[in-house]
Amino acid sequence: METKTKLTQRDIILWHLRNVGTLTRAQAMSEYGIVELPARIVELKRLGHNITSEKGTSKNRFGTVHFNIYKLEV
Repeated sequence: METKTKLTQRDIILWHLRNVGTLTRAQAMSEYGIVELPARIVELKRLGHNITSEKGTSKNRFGTVHFNIYKLEV
């Protein structure tokens, strides 16, 4: 019988940061269904991962929106 290991949201976030680069909350929600990215980032930091964030801005039909862009520092 074959057993499959389920990836956690933290595993998925780390994979993305290592292989793709930066990650925003909107990307995490649309690509992986992760709604609470900031909470998972806090957990990963507590586990010793060096994750930084910078502010990003974008325009939408209502004006300017602000968001965090997360990056894994190596």
